[in-house]
Amino acid sequence: MKHSAGFTLIELLITIAVAAILGLLVVPNLVDMVDAGKTSVLVNQLPQDVAWARNQAVTSQQPVAMTLGPQNCTWSTTVGGNTSAEHSMSAAQVAAQYPNVTCVISTGTSQTLTFDTQGFISASPTITVTAGTGQTWTLQMLASGSVILNSDTAS
Repeated sequence: MKHSAGFTLIELLITIAVAAILGLLVVPNLVDMVDAGKTSVLVNQLPQDVAWARNQAVTSQQPVAMTLGPQNCTWSTTVGGNTSAEHSMSAAQVAAQYPNVTCVISTGTSQTLTFDTQGFISASPTITVTAGTGQTWTLQMLASGSVILNSDTAS
């Protein structure tokens, strides 16, 4: 009796079915992980831009305004009447890069932070950022111009 080398059609179909089932189990977790990673980038960008605005106020010896959007994770930084696009986050950027993210400011409305020439801010809001996966981050703005970042995993 002669044995032929290779796979039978049934063996090939079973292998493909097992691979498809494993793929269905892995892909949703991968998508959630990517969304959480993107949101983490956004959450870290805000404290960096706050630190930049504070530094600009101190070094230029002029007030710097940072306006936070109420629900859409946006902010705009203005130095001497000029908006810094590099240190701002527009609604278009949020929609393109972070589509499943929501932000809530403790005041519920748009909030303008004004950094004085010593780096202190006029208000101390709390911002809660929620990823599409349910993971949340809380950013507490301090009067000193610093930001405290707390990460909570909601399930």
